[in-house]
Amino acid sequence: MRVPSVIARPLAEARLLLDDVGVQVVSIVDTAPPGRTPVGPMRVVRERTTDEGVSLVAAASIVLADSDDRNV
Repeated sequence: MRVPSVIARPLAEARLLLDDVGVQVVSIVDTAPPGRTPVGPMRVVRERTTDEGVSLVAAASIVLADSDDRNV
């Protein structure tokens, strides 16, 4: 079975797309940068196809910067 790529899609949209074509999502791992708070919608940044289905890694679309990180 051909599995469509869902890289860069919002996580909810990716899950619906995979479900529509009959591909099971076997795992989802959320990631965040160290010491930062991710906010916003989650997007798929990696996908791995296995015999059981697809494993996804998702990251937040927006990262809040600390005040020390701003170039003013």
